[in-house]
Amino acid sequence: MFEFLVRRVVISIVTLFVISLVVFTGVRMIPGDPARVMAGTDADEAGLEEIREKYGLKDPVPVQYLRWVGLALGGDLGESIRTRQSVAWTVAQKLPITIQLAGFAVLIAVAIAIPAGVLAAVRRNSIWDLLASGLSLCGVSVPNFWLGIMLILLVSVRLGWLPASGFVPFWEDPLGNLQRMIMPAFVLGTALAAVLMRQTRNSMIEVLSADYIRTARAKGLAGRAVIFRHAIRNGLIPVVTILGLQMGALMGGAVVTEQIFVVPGFGRLIVEAVFTRDYPLVQGVVLITASAYVLINLLVDVSYSLLNPRIRIRGAAGES
Repeated sequence: MFEFLVRRVVISIVTLFVISLVVFTGVRMIPGDPARVMAGTDADEAGLEEIREKYGLKDPVPVQYLRWVGLALGGDLGESIRTRQSVAWTVAQKLPITIQLAGFAVLIAVAIAIPAGVLAAVRRNSIWDLLASGLSLCGVSVPNFWLGIMLILLVSVRLGWLPASGFVPFWEDPLGNLQRMIMPAFVLGTALAAVLMRQTRNSMIEVLSADYIRTARAKGLAGRAVIFRHAIRNGLIPVVTILGLQMGALMGGAVVTEQIFVVPGFGRLIVEAVFTRDYPLVQGVVLITASAYVLINLLVDVSYSLLNPRIRIRGAAGES
């Protein structure tokens, strides 16, 4: 197990290095002069040169990269050109909001997808299977922005059950926070639930046709015992992969939903940073998003070995 973890950690570190290099170089290719954005359109050339000198924008790109990596390893992601605030502090203010939103979305998705996928697999080609597959197709096809607008019109404007938009910190008003997070979390969760349901159904159908499942049934085990003790545990392994990747996608892909429901989270921060050509903020945000992807994938790899220890054993045997 230790060698398995060390191997995955080394791969994750190399991946982060490559991502940091690509991010730093890619940000420098964004059209526009960040010094002019910071100083304004009426700034003279002397003022622009002073800003470039202060933020090291005149140094060669390799020098800028090494300086940025050195500071990032110490937890210093630089200072936002637009707000003059620490990038780490800015991200620390926005990231928990998106983490809460993504967490609620995952809970909603899992609560819908796993039971529906298992039921569709067990009752294959029945009305339940057709209904689950139809709803899954709708969940994948319906755009988030349309579903969000329709929910606001129905739930908030017509029925008045929930606030249409905004955000309240949980520690200030727990009930108000939950009321404002339910709809955006549902919008994100439905698309994820559709993907997870289809994957759960396909994986469970494959597992239910395996030899060991037929053997368990031949020994006289009840149908529920076969499903819950043997089938689900192995059937969820591909689902964990999809869930891990989608969780990372939710962290950086909640831009549209946060815009519709006016949630001041990580997604809106990314858009504002790109539009204002805020180099340090864009670099810090993308690096943190990539780190979240890598960390989640590392946790997914570890969860494989917990769900099915044979995966770890076979991996070690294949390399020896």
